[in-house]
Amino acid sequence: MKTLKYLKLPVLALAMLASGFVAAENSAMLELANARGCFICHAVVPDEKREGLPLGPSYDEVALRYRGDEKAFDRILDRVIHGTAYRQQAWEGKVAMRFMPPNVNLTRDEAAALTDWILGLDVEPELASKLVRHDNMMALATYSGCTICHGLDPVKDRRVVPLAPAFREIAAEYAGRSHAKDRLVQAITEGTLGSGSKTWENVNMRFMPPSVNVKREDAEALVDWILALDTHGIQRRPTAPKRN
Repeated sequence: MKTLKYLKLPVLALAMLASGFVAAENSAMLELANARGCFICHAVVPDEKREGLPLGPSYDEVALRYRGDEKAFDRILDRVIHGTAYRQQAWEGKVAMRFMPPNVNLTRDEAAALTDWILGLDVEPELASKLVRHDNMMALATYSGCTICHGLDPVKDRRVVPLAPAFREIAAEYAGRSHAKDRLVQAITEGTLGSGSKTWENVNMRFMPPSVNVKREDAEALVDWILALDTHGIQRRPTAPKRN
């Protein structure tokens, strides 16, 4: 049984902590699920404040339903790989999707690893609330168009120039700075064209356009979440020398 007990900061893909040490398996599985698009339909835990039915059941709900079923692994693995069209629907009336499509972007080994991890989940309430908040913020960032340019984590391949800085890079850059929230909220709502200079030299975009589809209260919530992200291993950019 894999029990997720501690979460230092709400970073879904890379910040699962257990007894002070990074839980490598949890981090790897969360990152894999995120990369393969699983979180488009599923969440780790159900959001009790959600209006309407979710697209698919949460992983925690799947783990609870199949706990003690000796054939659960084979059943879930088959559903993950091939989908559930023309099969008996296990979540009819509880989810919005009529059936689960086949996951053509998952290898069998990846599907098996995710299935084993999901069936062993045992999420505590405190962790669940943090995961729900993170899921909500990621969803808000996606719906608002933020993730078109920004990623959660920095691009590892130095040959690739990202469109915009990753959220965790922004958190590291503005950590401890006065008025950081006000500056970032302004950047989201008004853009950065009027700043007079390119803020991030290592990205493709010269400036950030105003996010006209983001309400101010949503921008403030996103900034609070971004500034609280785990920045372990990410250093603030060195300050360029002033020109005479």
